[in-house]
Amino acid sequence: MKNIITILAAAAAFTAFSCAPSKETAPEVPGAAPAPITSSFTMLTVNLGHGLQDKTDVRAFADWVKKTGAEVVAVQQIERATDSKPGFDAYMELLKRLDMRGTFAKARYYQGWDSGNALFCLYPMLQSNVFPVPTGKGKVRRSMSFAVFELGLKSVAFASVDLDDEDLGERAKQVYEIIAVQRSMEEQPMVLAGQFGEPAGGKATARLSERYTAANTLAEDLRGVRQHLYLPNGARMEIASVRRLDDAPLKQTALLATITVRQ
Repeated sequence: MKNIITILAAAAAFTAFSCAPSKETAPEVPGAAPAPITSSFTMLTVNLGHGLQDKTDVRAFADWVKKTGAEVVAVQQIERATDSKPGFDAYMELLKRLDMRGTFAKARYYQGWDSGNALFCLYPMLQSNVFPVPTGKGKVRRSMSFAVFELGLKSVAFASVDLDDEDLGERAKQVYEIIAVQRSMEEQPMVLAGQFGEPAGGKATARLSERYTAANTLAEDLRGVRQHLYLPNGARMEIASVRRLDDAPLKQTALLATITVRQ
């Protein structure tokens, strides 16, 4: 009889333990929305100032880029070889060194080379384009490099641009053109980066605030920097962090941002 009582007591204890809620399982909340799926990427933007003059320059710059951990890179004022000046091609050499996909947008000639802006990315490139940026007679020609990259959670469009740094009127026309390009592709909002010729929120770039959020406004030491990075409003993207880098091999100020993407 004593054995039977012992067995029944043990069974009751086991039942009570197995019915107790687990401390590792959160109770379900009726009607709660599932957490959004997110991913992130790191983007670097820098004006090279035509500073990649040989393979040694390219190697030093590419090694520095890799140390930043950047997955998307926007550069301005980089050169390509031409028929009149064959041989060293800074864009192609950097493309190989970074081991990324890339696209180049010619703006003008520079000492015999084609000079322009470029985008590089670790991930597949779905499309690319070159958008001319308006310039007045006798002014330095400008262009915008555009590409869409597949970043896993979603495809994201990017643009790399170099605006007039001397003439406010020229700069304003160029900003209007960027806005017009964005309006023409509402289904594909683009992350915009480059050398904008004035601090973020200046007389020309203030017009971008209706459609973009400037990363430069998130840190005090970025407010006077002419290298900008913008996220399109309403595109389910946020700037998780941004900082300036002044130790680039070419002595140019760069921006490095981590961007979060929501499904």
